[in-house]
Amino acid sequence: MKKRENQILDCPMPESGDIAKGFYNAGPMLKDDTAGPTDEDSRMQIVCEVDADDFDQYVESVKASDGRVFLENTLTDDRCIGFEYNFKQYHAYFSAKRREIRIIEDPSSLSLDKFAYTEKGGRKTLLYAYGLYSDPANGGGINTINCGMIYIIRLSDGSLFVVDGGYVFQHSKEANDALFDFMFDIADKQDDGKIRISCWYFTHGHDDHTDGCTRILSRFHDKINLERVMHGFQSRSLCRGFSPAYIDMKEAVLKYYPNVKTLKMHTGQKFCLSDMTVEVLFAAEDVINADALDVMPLRDFNATSTIVMFTINGRQFIMLGDTSAETEAFTEKYGHPQLWKADMVQVAHHCFNNLPKMYEWVHAPVASVPNRYYGAHAWDNIHKLREVLKYVKDGNVYYNGDATWEFEATEKGFVNTRSFPLVGKEFDMSWSHEHKV
Repeated sequence: MKKRENQILDCPMPESGDIAKGFYNAGPMLKDDTAGPTDEDSRMQIVCEVDADDFDQYVESVKASDGRVFLENTLTDDRCIGFEYNFKQYHAYFSAKRREIRIIEDPSSLSLDKFAYTEKGGRKTLLYAYGLYSDPANGGGINTINCGMIYIIRLSDGSLFVVDGGYVFQHSKEANDALFDFMFDIADKQDDGKIRISCWYFTHGHDDHTDGCTRILSRFHDKINLERVMHGFQSRSLCRGFSPAYIDMKEAVLKYYPNVKTLKMHTGQKFCLSDMTVEVLFAAEDVINADALDVMPLRDFNATSTIVMFTINGRQFIMLGDTSAETEAFTEKYGHPQLWKADMVQVAHHCFNNLPKMYEWVHAPVASVPNRYYGAHAWDNIHKLREVLKYVKDGNVYYNGDATWEFEATEKGFVNTRSFPLVGKEFDMSWSHEHKV
């Protein structure tokens, strides 16, 4: 393979367009990059001034090479492929509005066809917005916090798909025991008596989204088989705002599950886990500009949240994480708002962010708020909540700070079928980040 000018990646590149000089470091999977880049970091190069025909030709050239294509997906005018070349994974996608082909070399992920699976079981797939205790005063006391979230999806094969985990203050021994007991109750037991977490997904690297995983795995790893982990975390050296405790989560995963399957998430990926389809609509690397590959334009770290659409029984649930107005503005300019329509929405950033255009795109009749009722209705949040409520039908808004809510995807959409009382109050100082693993 003859390399083109400015080519750094060891894979086929488009024959047309101009390759921007340098690359963007998209960060590692589970390695600690606090001290700098690692050998697990993903790298992205951008080819400018190309069109759809150029991308089609590029796809054909990849297929004609020794590359093995395992993904082809289309997002309206954009399209992407995932391929394996010389034992490395690559993700390439064409942005029509930017006239660019972005190619990411990802040394830490499995190919999607090896990460995904389609085996189904006889269980009813259920979505749980798990209840976490938050500060009654809607602030941050000595032993409380007013954010944090965790979602659990019990798939048809009886395994669990877990999203995030909540903050250290939300994991007193009582609360942490209750969370594990809940997971143990709703999941099928394997032959070894353990429950199976088929995947743990993290929306972004803030501690109110990673701490719960650290404590659950530290205390109950002997009762859990964790098979997969996925996230879209960016490079710590280029993306400021990570909470130091997200490294604790990585260390716990590596310590107890050194052979876990891993996936870095990139826009356009689409795959199945049992009977649920996962599609990535936005990843933070999307905002990188070809003329400034060493600069992360996002000012708000929360905007690095990966945006994912989950499809369960034909119904769509959009996970917004803590995304902000920067993601909204980028999507309006370069993305595909029409793809964000969903039957249910996770309200972004605990209802702290004002996102009127985004909620109009989503237009969801059911909303799940990772906050208590009082927190979402506080004077500085209520006008943001009203943007969500414009589309909610029959009062179908549920506050995870008040209870755990169970939802089933039916012909009528997502229906709340049961609720469970909140367990745990103010933090009991039973653990800390210094004694995490």
